[in-house]
Amino acid sequence: MPSRNPFEKTISGFAISACASSAGKTTVTLAILRALKNGGVRVRGAKGGPDYIDPQFHEAACGHASMNLDAWAMDSALLRAMAMHELQGDEAELLVVEGAMGVLDGAGIR
Repeated sequence: MPSRNPFEKTISGFAISACASSAGKTTVTLAILRALKNGGVRVRGAKGGPDYIDPQFHEAACGHASMNLDAWAMDSALLRAMAMHELQGDEAELLVVEGAMGVLDGAGIR
């Protein structure tokens, strides 16, 4: 009998990030989501971190609700379970995660 452990399946996807805010992550993410959807890929979007606007744009681009994956507020087991649920629940093939802010935002680097 196969195991029902959600951690045994790998997650297919990738993240879009940038060094700073206002670098175009949302625009690139939306273009990729729409292109994949138009190409017949069952794609879902997610936002890395807290946000309520970008997930609405993701939904408009790919036709499916987006979720927030916040590594600061959620432990790794919860993040993985949520991502797996998103892929399995809608039978999606690919998860595209838009990063929050910029990788170096708040680091004091100029």
